[in-house]
Amino acid sequence: MIAPRCGDGYPDHVTDAIQVERMPATMRAARFVMTLEVAFSLVGLAIMIGTIAFAFSGPFLLLLLYTAVITAFMCWLLSRWSSRRKRVRWGAIAVEVVSVGGFLLMNAIDGGFGWVRLVSPGTLIPLALVIMLLTPSAARWFDR
Repeated sequence: MIAPRCGDGYPDHVTDAIQVERMPATMRAARFVMTLEVAFSLVGLAIMIGTIAFAFSGPFLLLLLYTAVITAFMCWLLSRWSSRRKRVRWGAIAVEVVSVGGFLLMNAIDGGFGWVRLVSPGTLIPLALVIMLLTPSAARWFDR
């Protein structure tokens, strides 16, 4: 038996193209930057796991746990990005704010808090993501 060609014997509504809304450029950029953050976090986790084998300490274990939780949340949010739910947008904003807060807190505890730390990639990239996620185009994209 020969399989029917497209449109042969099928109702018209089966072969119609579905129109989907394109993701705004700011959301594509935000998803890309968040993917890069996850990639660098995974590399950092791999280095931390190797380091913890040689120099185990309580504060270092807390830092490892903090990084692992933030990375896990970012991975989950990226996997749900195409669902376009409002909670994904607000979850991404919350994770980035916690990421900036944790970075600044660690630097304040370490004693190296200054202008150089405030304008470092650990602060500016999450803040840029928060700004992108607060734009009107992001609100329209995450409308469910």
